[in-house]
Amino acid sequence: MSINPAPRPAAGHRSLRALIVEDDPLFATVYKETLTSAAPGIQIELAANGYLALMSLKTHLPDLIVLDLHMPGLDGVAFLSILKRKDCLLEVPVFVVSSADAEVMAPLRALPHVHVFAKPIRPALLRQLARQTLAESIDSRTSQDEPRHLLHSKLTAFVGGNPALQREIARQFYELTPDRIARLEHCVQQRDLHSLREWCHTLIGTSSMIGAQNLHDQVNTLRDYVDAKDADGIVRQVAAIATELRQIAVMLANEFDLYDEKS
Repeated sequence: MSINPAPRPAAGHRSLRALIVEDDPLFATVYKETLTSAAPGIQIELAANGYLALMSLKTHLPDLIVLDLHMPGLDGVAFLSILKRKDCLLEVPVFVVSSADAEVMAPLRALPHVHVFAKPIRPALLRQLARQTLAESIDSRTSQDEPRHLLHSKLTAFVGGNPALQREIARQFYELTPDRIARLEHCVQQRDLHSLREWCHTLIGTSSMIGAQNLHDQVNTLRDYVDAKDADGIVRQVAAIATELRQIAVMLANEFDLYDEKS
């Protein structure tokens, strides 16, 4: 794919820019909020796959890219192979944040200006790395309000004590739950094992983010059934996961008063 990146304006005459390439809206939200807190005023572009990211590079050259690997269409590995073949893009720093296997991640560490991290990455670490990479002297900002809700200690540990960010993560999980259940059930009906593996990957990351250990364990069990092609086990486990997702969504809605938004 041919791309002609936009020229980079002089540093003193432009805002900082970041490109987040991530298909999971929960993680995209965390990354966006974290980069915004690291560099107030930064302009952030979102892309759900490598192809959309390449289209973005035609109009805006970012100072930092946060990249997932496991995405539909053009994935992160293919995106990087194109990105790093362009001399004008070689020095753009890239944070690869993925739960991909070690054999996939290892070769990426040799690429120039590519930094590889296991998913999920702590926002505090991402914030610190972004500040260092962007070479900006930015005063740290902390929320003046104590969070009203602490659903899981791991949620607070992962996204921090910012109540607005906690609520946004809860809202997105709540709104995405019916669609995710429907897609899981559709995969079972179609006996689509490949898509079920994809959903296992997505839900493992989500469960880690919100500290839902039971969901995490159930998804791992589903992955075992998928690998074994155990049809009966898959049906039972998807039903169990659907129940767990509904329970978490209701708990989040109660904890963060999300029902009020629907009224």
